[in-house]
Amino acid sequence: MLYTCMKLFSAILCALPYRLQYGIGYLLGQLGWLFTPSNRKRLAIGQILFCRITDDPVEAKRIAKASVTRFGRMIVDVLRYPEIKDGKYKEMFTMEGREYLESAKEDGKGAIIIALHSGNWELLGGILASEGYPLISVAMQQQGDADKFINEYRELMKQHVTYKTGVREMVKELQQGSFIGLIMDQDPGDKGQLVPFFGYETLTPVGPAAMARMQDVPIIPTTIRFNEYTEKHEITVHPPVYAEKTEDRKRDIAVTLTMLNEWLEDYIRRYPEDWFWLHNRWKWTRRFYGDTIEVPPDVMNQKL
Repeated sequence: MLYTCMKLFSAILCALPYRLQYGIGYLLGQLGWLFTPSNRKRLAIGQILFCRITDDPVEAKRIAKASVTRFGRMIVDVLRYPEIKDGKYKEMFTMEGREYLESAKEDGKGAIIIALHSGNWELLGGILASEGYPLISVAMQQQGDADKFINEYRELMKQHVTYKTGVREMVKELQQGSFIGLIMDQDPGDKGQLVPFFGYETLTPVGPAAMARMQDVPIIPTTIRFNEYTEKHEITVHPPVYAEKTEDRKRDIAVTLTMLNEWLEDYIRRYPEDWFWLHNRWKWTRRFYGDTIEVPPDVMNQKL
């Protein structure tokens, strides 16, 4: 039922004028904030304060709301895939730093593309794949019809998705020259490694650093951000990072992860409204090492 409804909604949306499409996206975003549970809103606001993005609870609430309402446009972008898949997507973006991807493609050794839950990361994968880069996106499996729908739409944009999570399995893909796409800003659970993030020792996914060290391939940070003035998604391919490689594997991974977290933190600080603050980023770190996010009473008491 969900699959059929989403397909129908997509078909109707693709038949509408551009302005109306994103007007609907705006309404979806506002409804998204309205129906976000209060405990999740408080988590987002608390994490913004915890990370010292601001010390003003009112500003933290504004950032949290913006980070949720932007999902309306993201949803519309994905639902438009049948309309944009044959080349119209090229009108939607600019790309800076493409030479880093081209160099890695020509080298043929593969690369690790790291992104974060900022901007429309789903569209980013679709654009890179449609532009001819050998991208394999590592994703979490969704429930039932949602998984069927999103994977069908990813295929429209020539995107290949795998649920493989084993490092060595993904290394095999690298050996064939593939680009492994990883989003590394979420809580990895008990499998992460402690390195600094926003001033706190934080469990961090080891996959990008471990694979880059094992296979001697570049880690290429890539971001996407919607520019409201040009009405285009700005893709930035950042200079490659290379993993440390000495006889001390754990130390090498920690050094590399620290560099990557510094890059993530800098980007999030510059564009805090774009990041996914609803995710409980320090959940497992606190389970193992204590501490809590302290939300000031004025946030707890204000209407969310």
